[in-house]
Amino acid sequence: MAVMRSVFYVPSNNEKMVTKAPEIKADILTLDLEDSVPPAEKPKGRDKIQEYLKTSRAKQISSYLYVRINNWETQMTNDDLEAVVHPGLDGVCLAKCGSADNVRRLDWKLEELEQRRGMKVGSVAIQLLIETAKGVINAHAAATASPRVNSLIFGAV
Repeated sequence: MAVMRSVFYVPSNNEKMVTKAPEIKADILTLDLEDSVPPAEKPKGRDKIQEYLKTSRAKQISSYLYVRINNWETQMTNDDLEAVVHPGLDGVCLAKCGSADNVRRLDWKLEELEQRRGMKVGSVAIQLLIETAKGVINAHAAATASPRVNSLIFGAV
């Protein structure tokens, strides 16, 4: 299993920060599509991530590239995944995960996108961001809902 001591988040809509992102020394570089990106800026953030995967991923110092995606209740998750699941992506961080069903749905969508894009099935890992009381109660079930889950991050509850 990968060593994940440090995770550095970069707002994906901030061109200046995304441009500097390859130089960041962290175990995981996470380009953010969730809370640091206002709703009106999400399409720009998705575009910046696609551009990053094509032009900057190979120059990245950090070992792994993840994207924090919006949770299913926002109805933005599919758009996030369609935009970011491409070769070079190592994982996604599912914000505000509340249940095992959230994880199973994500696993299914990742498999579909990996197959469609010629990627190895199972190559995109899942981190779960547990930020609600419901998420804490269901943390074990969520963590074991997919073999892709490699870590849980606990946020303010």
